[in-house]
Amino acid sequence: MKRTLTTLLAGAGLALAAMTAQAAAEFPSRAVTIIVPYSPGSTDTLARTLSEGLSEELGTPVVVETRPGAGGTVGGAYVANADPDGHTLLFAVSSVQTVAPHQRDLPYGFEDLKPVARVAVGPNVLAARADAPFKTMEEMLEYAKANPGKVSYGSAGTGGATHIAAEAIAKAADIEMFHIPFGGVTPAIAATVAGDVDVVLGFASAILPQAEAGKLVALAQLSEERAQLAPDLPTLKEAGVDLALPPNVGIWAPAGTPDDVVETISAAVAKAVQRENFVKFGKTTLTEIDYADALTFTEVLLAENSYFEWLLPQIDFSQ
Repeated sequence: MKRTLTTLLAGAGLALAAMTAQAAAEFPSRAVTIIVPYSPGSTDTLARTLSEGLSEELGTPVVVETRPGAGGTVGGAYVANADPDGHTLLFAVSSVQTVAPHQRDLPYGFEDLKPVARVAVGPNVLAARADAPFKTMEEMLEYAKANPGKVSYGSAGTGGATHIAAEAIAKAADIEMFHIPFGGVTPAIAATVAGDVDVVLGFASAILPQAEAGKLVALAQLSEERAQLAPDLPTLKEAGVDLALPPNVGIWAPAGTPDDVVETISAAVAKAVQRENFVKFGKTTLTEIDYADALTFTEVLLAENSYFEWLLPQIDFSQ
């Protein structure tokens, strides 16, 4: 009986391996659908611009579909539970995989999404109202330490990426700030421009134009190194805050997708991000294009996941 069971299990394993190999050999066998888990906007447009080159590189139509809801987790869950054959992909900010599963029960976890390629890194920028009593990151830190809890910051909403990033900055810098949540980054920026909030955090594409117009004062960027699109703006680390939280934008497949399929898609992305229309779009929208293959992207996400697993229990989400 044991020999029969062992034989059956071995046969099942061989059959599964054969099916996986066949799926990899046949990819792509139909159109590829990229799910963007947010409402139409900058991420959606970035995905559609990338899909033009990706379609030509893969030799099959690449369709972009938005499935917004619950901070990106509706679309994340959809892809995590899709057939793992490479024909359904996720295009999102990494918080969908590294943050959201630590905040609440979801129909997917970190291990249910397989990194394919990083496309861009934001970056996020911290800025102050034009008439704030500080004009640099160092001055802001000095002011905040002298006035605990007096510096207010606007976020896109409680529990969102900008809220968490601001709290991470406060913890790394050993300061206290007062959180004011808004229903998105745009109203948070508007309130800061109006002088109702001291500082705000958001993508460079949303912050830097306001700073160039003199309506905000850019204090620091959250990248490891100065991004090419903001070479004159210091990083947090240059200001003495040992923290870098660049928002990684990339592509994921369902867990179980064959490595050969992932490698095929990743190689196609590597070529698509170099196309003239995509490079031009990145410059126009202040998006730092920074491709990373599946292995490198996985390493980045594992480190990011570990950090947020440590950080999130320390944040008060009742505000």
